[in-house]
Amino acid sequence: MMSKFQATTLVLFITLFGGLSFAQAQTTIQAPQENISEAELGKFANAYQTVQSENQKAQNEMVKIITDKGMEIERFTAIQEAASNPNQLVEATDTEIKTVEAIMVEIQKMQPTVEAKMEKAIADSGISKERFQTIGAALQQDKTLQQRFQSLMMDATKQ
Repeated sequence: MMSKFQATTLVLFITLFGGLSFAQAQTTIQAPQENISEAELGKFANAYQTVQSENQKAQNEMVKIITDKGMEIERFTAIQEAASNPNQLVEATDTEIKTVEAIMVEIQKMQPTVEAKMEKAIADSGISKERFQTIGAALQQDKTLQQRFQSLMMDATKQ
């Protein structure tokens, strides 16, 4: 149940705040075939950890907004996904639709603050947002780079 919940909130987060996500980077930036130095990968890893932390905080805030409005996460997600996908049908009452709309207004108000925090985290790490996205896209495509990144992340958790 927890992994489904986490997956649902992650999908929700990526849908709403795709500006810095790997999903957007993968679709909008073609990863160049270039070398990424250990120093640059380290900066990316530092930024990634902070971005993930901010992501988790934002997800927690979104969950609170949704549950404070009396709606279950799974129900909110089903209605929201159906609203954005004309091929997906879900039956929802007028009250549920109005609740989802109210929730979306509150969540969208969060977006500029969350994006600013993430952009600051990236800038503070010493790389640009564009470079962060490029490295993220490269990670999606390059198994060797993925291994280097995972190794860096494992070393960071041991310290």
